[in-house]
Order: sequence, then C-alpha cells, then structure tokens
Amino acid sequence: MISFKLQDKIKENLERKEQTILFLNRRGYSTFIMCRDCGYVAKCKNCNISLTYHMSENKLKCHYCGYEEKVIKECPECSSKKVKYFGTGTQKLEEEIHKLFPEASTIRMDIDTVSKKNSHEEILNTFKNDNIDILIGTQMVVKGHHFPNVTLVGVVTADSSLNLEDYRAVERTFQTLVQVAGRSGREKEGDVIIQTYNPDHYAIIEAQKQDYDSFYNQEIELRKMLNYPPFCDIIMISFQGIDLNEIQKISNLVYKKIKSVNDENINIFKPVPSPVDKIKNKYRWRIILKCKVTSRILDIINYGIEDERIKKCKNTRITVDINPNTMN
Repeated sequence: MISFKLQDKIKENLERKEQTILFLNRRGYSTFIMCRDCGYVAKCKNCNISLTYHMSENKLKCHYCGYEEKVIKECPECSSKKVKYFGTGTQKLEEEIHKLFPEASTIRMDIDTVSKKNSHEEILNTFKNDNIDILIGTQMVVKGHHFPNVTLVGVVTADSSLNLEDYRAVERTFQTLVQVAGRSGREKEGDVIIQTYNPDHYAIIEAQKQDYDSFYNQEIELRKMLNYPPFCDIIMISFQGIDLNEIQKISNLVYKKIKSVNDENINIFKPVPSPVDKIKNKYRWRIILKCKVTSRILDIINYGIEDERIKKCKNTRITVDINPNTMN
C-alpha cells in the first residue's frame, strides 16, 4: 500500500517533526470479501453492491443503504473456509501505517469518524493543534484546509476515480489531485507523492505539473471527439421501482416512443440497468440521450414519458436529469 519512496519520505517527516497527509478515497478496511473456492462475493441484501469490511466494528457494511451484517468466516455457498478480504480502505491504510511507524501518532477522517456533531472540526483541530504526525482521510481532507506544518501529501491510489463510468471521471481525478497537493508546503517547502498504475495518463501528468491549461486542452479535445459536454448535453431518463418487469416494460416503451420521432439531432441509447442496478430494494434502469437541449428536445422527452400506459404503472418512478452530477 505504501511505496518505499513514500515510506522514506514519511520517515524523514517524522524525524523533522513535520506533518503528513495520506489521501485514499475509499473508507473501510477491505472493499469486498470473496470465497477463493467458488467465487462467492458477500453482497448487500438490499442493493446489488458488495459489502465493505469495517475492522473497527468487525462488521460488513453497505455504503449505499447502511445495511450491516456479521463477518463471515466460511462461505455460505460452499462452506469453504477460504474466505479472503480484497481491496483497501482508510482503516486498512491506518493499520499499515501503525505497523510501519509504530511511534507515529495518527488520526483518521472519513464518514465513519465524523458521524457525530462537530467531529469534523474536532479532528482537524486535533491534527493541527496537537501536532499529530499523520492524517489519513478520504475526500474530506482535500479541500480548503490550511496546515502550516504539513510538508508531505501521499496519494495512495490515484486511479480509484479515473475509470468510473462517468465522462467527468478524468476531470474530477485531476481536480482532486490538484486540491490534495495544495495541502502540502503551505508555509514550508513540501512534497507530494502520487501512487498510480497509470503514470502516463495526462490527468496524472498534468496534476503533477499543476498545469491546468495543458490538461484542459487535452480533455476538451477528447470530449469534442466523443461528443461529450460542452459539445452536447447528456440527458439521463431514470426508472426506479420494486417491480423489475414493470421497469423493463416502461423503459422500452419510452425508448420506442422517443425513437419513433426519428429526430436526427438525438442520439438515443437503448434502456439498460444502471451501473448500480439495485439500491434499497429498488431496481434502477436508465436511457441515455446525447443532443443539444432545446425546447423541441424537451417536448420529445415529454412525449416519451407522458403516456396513459405509463401512468397506470404505479410502482415505477421516472426522473429526467440534464447533465447529471453522477452517472450511477
């Protein structure tokens, strides 16, 4: 988890009595649990998502609905004892730091440690005023904090947000890296170490150089080539409900109605399950449209979703988002 180079820098910082921030945008201990004999993965009973192991509470948790269950020691499918923990979260990173630097004082900042009122400010004040050696955290440690004695920032897995199913994933990765790098060297000379499996990716390279213009030029060219915003708009028609058959029926009906208009300005994709296709026992499907939003386009969408057959289906909720904040 911690490269030799980052280890050496942390050691130097400890010797100089200077502070370090380690950024990992994933909480918990292990991101999923799998049986090595049959391939079973522990999943949430309410959401189609793997459960995350939280060692401090010795529980498996769903980060979407909050469902919890006890840790499994044998596979419920094949009864094998070969159950292994995969992936990395902030709790595991903290444990690793304690092994490598037992003398170092640490404090962790993620959604699990800031659940109480004012705990966010308390952690930041403790880190700053008590001169804690290492702050380990998720996105919460990135923005706007001024720590005069922080001279090292380590990004443990810069790739975690790079390959998400969202056209803004690269932009957000660059933005996050630039922001977290800004926590180091506020008043003294500082270092930033980015650990990545994609060192040649332009988002990583330009974040290292702090060169926004160069990043923008490459990203805007790619968006133009793929016809992504700002060269078009992305409209997401989402379908959510407890009846999967009804959702499939309605989404196909909406797709066929919009498609039947035969407007060459609309690029419409067939209805498919959302990346996370079940949350809180509700199934999720979506239709994606790429076009420039005009009053005519909105009329076509309204034509697609306003139908007596759809109104009779009470279990399905339809929402329309233009350039949504998340594509999940």
